Amino acid sequence: MQLINAVEYVNWGKAQLQFLVCEDCGYVGCAPEGWVELKRADPLVLIMPAFTSIGEASEIIHSEYSPPYYLVERGAIYVEQEIYTKTFCQIAAFPRLETLAPLSAWEAAKLFQLEAPSRVLGHLSTPLQFNQALVIASSEGNFREQTKALTALINRLLTQLHPAKLQRVTEQDHIISLSLDLAGFPEWQALSYNGSRYALYLEPGYVIE
Repeated sequence: MQLINAVEYVNWGKAQLQFLVCEDCGYVGCAPEGWVELKRADPLVLIMPAFTSIGEASEIIHSEYSPPYYLVERGAIYVEQEIYTKTFCQIAAFPRLETLAPLSAWEAAKLFQLEAPSRVLGHLSTPLQFNQALVIASSEGNFREQTKALTALINRLLTQLHPAKLQRVTEQDHIISLSLDLAGFPEWQALSYNGSRYALYLEPGYVIE
């Protein structure tokens, strides 16, 4: 996977970075797509879509700020902060760790939207929308109860003012897959349950606190 196609042409120093620039001229903004943001969520640095730019752009041009293909296909990239500092910052002009803004709760919700299959939470350019009727079963437990918990957790994130926290799942966390009434009946690893409460699950093995 090619993270950046021309390190020397990236618009380092800006909040939103174009990692895949025009291959003909190298000018930032000439080619559409390929935009990312870097955010900090201890103990991680996240390379993720430029959600703010996508959300603020009009319906006509929001695709200009779409993320690189690899984020669409695989989701955000989670980097341990030590690796970010000792590797990423040494090979290119990545911003210093202490200058990165913390991951907001709204951005954490957008990460969850990004990972959801079949755009079940809507397109990245739109607010999160979830039709609870699409959930028809779960890998364990009561899927109706879990669907309500999922909706409540999303709504809490969207109204939360302080930064989001990500924690690695533990042996006590059970990952719950929800079956969706969509073509192919996809399964969505959406929740974690530790015996007392649910949390939103992100595929690399983290829960959103």
